[in-house]
Amino acid sequence: MRCVMCAKNLKQKKSDAGFTLVEVLVGAALMLIVFSGIFGVYQLGLKVVSQSEARMTATALANQRIEAIRNAAYQDVGTVGGVPFGAIAQEETILQNGVQYAISTTIVYIDDPYDLMAPADALPTDYKRVRVEVYWQGRFSGSVVLIGDVASKGVETSVEGGTLLVNVFNSQGVGVSQADVHIVNEDVNPAIDATYQTDSYGKFMVPGVPPSQERYKITVNKSGWSQERTYGTDEIDTPAKPHASVYEGQIIEMSFSIDETSTIVIESRGKSGQGYPVAGSIPFTVISSKLIGEDEGESVYKYSEVSVTDNAGNLTLSNMEWDSYSFSVDKQQTGLDLIDVQVPLGMSVAQPVTLLPDANLNVRLVVKAERSLLVTVNNEVTSQPIFGAAVQLFNAAEYDETRPTDENGQAFFIPLESGSYTLEVRMPGYQPKTAAVSVYGTTFKTVLLTLQ
Repeated sequence: MRCVMCAKNLKQKKSDAGFTLVEVLVGAALMLIVFSGIFGVYQLGLKVVSQSEARMTATALANQRIEAIRNAAYQDVGTVGGVPFGAIAQEETILQNGVQYAISTTIVYIDDPYDLMAPADALPTDYKRVRVEVYWQGRFSGSVVLIGDVASKGVETSVEGGTLLVNVFNSQGVGVSQADVHIVNEDVNPAIDATYQTDSYGKFMVPGVPPSQERYKITVNKSGWSQERTYGTDEIDTPAKPHASVYEGQIIEMSFSIDETSTIVIESRGKSGQGYPVAGSIPFTVISSKLIGEDEGESVYKYSEVSVTDNAGNLTLSNMEWDSYSFSVDKQQTGLDLIDVQVPLGMSVAQPVTLLPDANLNVRLVVKAERSLLVTVNNEVTSQPIFGAAVQLFNAAEYDETRPTDENGQAFFIPLESGSYTLEVRMPGYQPKTAAVSVYGTTFKTVLLTLQ
């Protein structure tokens, strides 16, 4: 009985001594959950309060701008560099309560369908529409947009100039809404430099535009989309889409086509008789099918660039416009022949290669030369390929290149001149090895490394 009582007393003492490690961990976890919830609620409350204060200030600034415009004379309602022209800045920043607000003001003529639309409406400048956007950046960014119409107090009157109608379509011929339309003409007085946006049908009409012969530079784009613009004869002899002309009392219609940009992932590989080893640092030319015109009798393509793959034979071309592209390698400059274009990898295709909007396209360029060297580096004991070994090839004629081995343990040197070379292979954890190699055509060399 005494032993039983002692055991009970000992258990009671242990229980009274404190918490076990498991209990402490469970308690800490519960406290962490509780305080995380409280902190989250605090953060949400701080965000709501901050955004509410900023939104109230932004709304007040937008209202002030709208009221100031409404109180101005009708003929003065316009923006600097815009159509209609006026004294109101298109962009302005104001500091309020420690927060910097950007105010963007757009004013355009509106052709109201109530009295028909142009060209049936001889006076398409029925009234002016004001759009004021106030936005702020920071931890809790946001924006406020107010729109108002301003009409003349008297009878609708004629406004000098013509009407510019811009249509923006995607690759399927569907109108693109909220596309930016940037119009510039420095030859009229006052000069025009303003950005507008298309409606839900991809259209934007600008009545009251001063007449001008091929001087209206129009650029159309949208975030994450391609760009199309007009060109002047000072840029290219015969542009396919010249700057727009506007004539008194006439409607000039311009169409543009944009769509979401895409990505082309390039890999350059060699043809050696043993698969497609990496051929690094290969220069190649990419040319689009779309033309922007002719210059000195030569076609000028919208995209024509010389690029070079990296040492591992890879290159990514971003923000590419949907189009058909042709790839080439200058043999006279590189000593290489482009013998195959594969899309997808392993499947040969005829050029040009089609790139769709909002797509990722993998392209393999396969090159070949009269003389090349394929080095394979293996473990001497297991005969397994060694990835990432540094293979240096050099000779007395100032040739000196270092390439890493790929997942197959291969390093490819192309093109080469006939002759004798020295090969050095280094890999951490292995003993370095040096070997002599002669190249007189397509040459293969296997190097076995020994662990240190």
